[in-house]
Amino acid sequence: MKRTYIILLLWLCLGHSVFAQGEAANWYFGVNAGLNFNSGSPVADLDGQLATNEGCGTISDASGNLLFYTDGISVWDKNHNEMPNGFGLLGDPSSTQSGIIMPLPGSETIYYVFTTDSSAGDNGFKYSIVDMTLNNGLGDVTVKNEELLTPSTEKVTAVKHANGIDYWIITHGWSNREFLAYRLTPQGINVNPVITEIGSVHGNDDPTAFDQNIANTIGYLKVSPDGSRIASAKFGGANSNVEIFDFNDNSGVLSNPIAINGVFYDSSTASGAYGVEFSPDGNLLYVTDKDFDFSVNEPGSRLFQFDLTQNNANDIIDTSVLLYDGSNELGGLQLAIDGKIYVCNSEKTALDVIENPNEQGIGCSYQIGAIDLGGRLVKLGLPPFVQSLFNPTFNINNSCLGNATNFELVSTVDNANVSWDFGDGTTSSDQSPTHLYDSPGTYTVVVNASVAGQSVTITEDVIIYDNPVANSVSDFYQCQPQNESGLTTFNLQTKVGEVLGPQDSSTFSVLFFNSEANAIAGFSTLDLDYSIENSQVVYARIQNNFNSSCYDITSFNLFILDRPDIVEEETLSICEGDTLNLNAEEGFDGYEWSTGDSTTSIEINEAGTYTVEVFQNHQTTPQISCSTLKVFNVEASSVVTITDIETDEWQRRNSITVSVEGSGDYEFSLDGLVYQDANIFSNLGYGDFIVYVRDKNGCGIITQDVLVLGYPKFFTPNSDNSNPYWTIKLPPDEPNFEILIFDRYGKKLVTLSRELPYWDGTYNGQLMPTSDYWFLLKRENTSETISGHFTLKR
Repeated sequence: MKRTYIILLLWLCLGHSVFAQGEAANWYFGVNAGLNFNSGSPVADLDGQLATNEGCGTISDASGNLLFYTDGISVWDKNHNEMPNGFGLLGDPSSTQSGIIMPLPGSETIYYVFTTDSSAGDNGFKYSIVDMTLNNGLGDVTVKNEELLTPSTEKVTAVKHANGIDYWIITHGWSNREFLAYRLTPQGINVNPVITEIGSVHGNDDPTAFDQNIANTIGYLKVSPDGSRIASAKFGGANSNVEIFDFNDNSGVLSNPIAINGVFYDSSTASGAYGVEFSPDGNLLYVTDKDFDFSVNEPGSRLFQFDLTQNNANDIIDTSVLLYDGSNELGGLQLAIDGKIYVCNSEKTALDVIENPNEQGIGCSYQIGAIDLGGRLVKLGLPPFVQSLFNPTFNINNSCLGNATNFELVSTVDNANVSWDFGDGTTSSDQSPTHLYDSPGTYTVVVNASVAGQSVTITEDVIIYDNPVANSVSDFYQCQPQNESGLTTFNLQTKVGEVLGPQDSSTFSVLFFNSEANAIAGFSTLDLDYSIENSQVVYARIQNNFNSSCYDITSFNLFILDRPDIVEEETLSICEGDTLNLNAEEGFDGYEWSTGDSTTSIEINEAGTYTVEVFQNHQTTPQISCSTLKVFNVEASSVVTITDIETDEWQRRNSITVSVEGSGDYEFSLDGLVYQDANIFSNLGYGDFIVYVRDKNGCGIITQDVLVLGYPKFFTPNSDNSNPYWTIKLPPDEPNFEILIFDRYGKKLVTLSRELPYWDGTYNGQLMPTSDYWFLLKRENTSETISGHFTLKR
């Protein structure tokens, strides 16, 4: 599948017959001024809504139909209405070149609008995008004010790349010597420019200093129509000049600076070189300068012609021709599709014109007020265009090997005789021939066109690029990862070699896309580490590194394979001295334990961390196995040891606290039936208890008797054998104690001991009456004395 989008436009001038570039056929500038060049001569257009002191931009289609125009802030459609979103662009009507409009290579509907702020303002150099499919075909702004550079000067120009497809958009930085060339490709703008540090500083060397050279932002920047040279005018007094450079339209690099100094007005920051323009053949340069320092001189301006066939600044200056010197305020210069250069004469209602700009000297015929604007007012600026539109060249479509290459004259002239030499020994006399080259390479193509006794011969090198073949690619299988993201990552780099096959990776590159439409357009490339949730088709585009329009597309599937769906972590316990079986889920194709076993289960006898990788085979070629890693955390558990039991006794509500040691997880009970995690028992009475401690993992139970000390609050010695005695139960290992019992008057009635451990409610054989009685307990083992009282009831 091969699709090529290359448009190189023809401009031929035979006397008054024109092979024209329609993109530059309409101009809007000044105060509602406009021109239409579709008839071959400029005709005033009175419909323009634009009012600007300097910068502006206009674009038409290849047939010369107006599309839209801008002052760098607003965008008007072909019906002269502001686009719905065509407001708030961050250019400036007082910026020398506030806007230039560029088509996206390979597209007839997408256009980039590049804007510059004035006076090195914060808005700098930006771009916006217009989509002509919107607003019922009238277009609208979809992307607005994307920053490329800040701050910047007020300069911008554009030219075709050497490949005939891409464009260079060129500007100059502020407070430095940097020219920045941004490349616009079918994929969009490359925001990383080619930077050439060359020529003089615009502004101060110190960008943080208060800038006395702010006027250096002013002045035009132009590329010659053939893309080989650049001219830059720097306004602003003593350091004002014009600099000329060679330009490499393949690399975007400037070189060989020539500075024209000491020629232009320099009395103040309100003086200096302003407008520049190349002749169509690129041999002559036209420059306007201005002096508007009213405190020193009468206002005035001039128009110069310089011969660029000279090799150094002195010779260029020596051949200069002064075409105008007077009080009119001349401004911008712009080459038109009729081969003439138009000159702004500010505050006038007509444009000046240089009739024969390729002629050296006064034979170029500078005419003041030559083009009437129907009462509309000229200011300082004219709309800039892609300078390549004004370069005599021919149009080719399809420069990829294996595709028929189409040659054409965009606008033909009746009865014109045309002859083509395609550079490989083949010729044609068709006005728009088709030719199929046998091999890639550079061919010198010559076309001769003649009509009415006049002729022009154009010679251009045409590059035929090798067309790649997208080799078949096997489907890509990847196991679902064992993580929580839900995404599976495919390393698409591993497929590059399959797409390339034996083709040279230095000539061809491979990109990946998630749809065929994106692959064809070259938009939205995928990351080489591409993560997805579900299986999908991926499209691989192999393209020529030197002409991305030579490409082929193939596709392959990304399949996500399931891994075993199992419980991925378990925590178990093993009793001291026992064994434990670890079981992985059954029904899968393989098992690899950290112990080296390959069975579904293993037997262990010690605690630790164990893993098993469980495999599931898939019916792929070759077979792919996906796995899930399961982790067993095995904790040691042992029979408990009771290290201490503390009692809080002699209270109305007593408690028992049990302290243990061991490697298990334990629970506690006082009846062997109901267990609790807490090791404290509260709200207890007194008496004998049994403490149970059980390992939760089944590693055994241990018990211990506990006595909680206390005394009864009453007793009833009524000869019914129900609660007939009063005593205090003490531990059996405590033989030496005394309990003295007193009546309410303090009379001792009896002394209890190990030999006489209880009282039956009598004194000297006599029954004591119902009353409260007092006791005093003396414990020899603990040196403790406890007192209290109780009731005898009859």
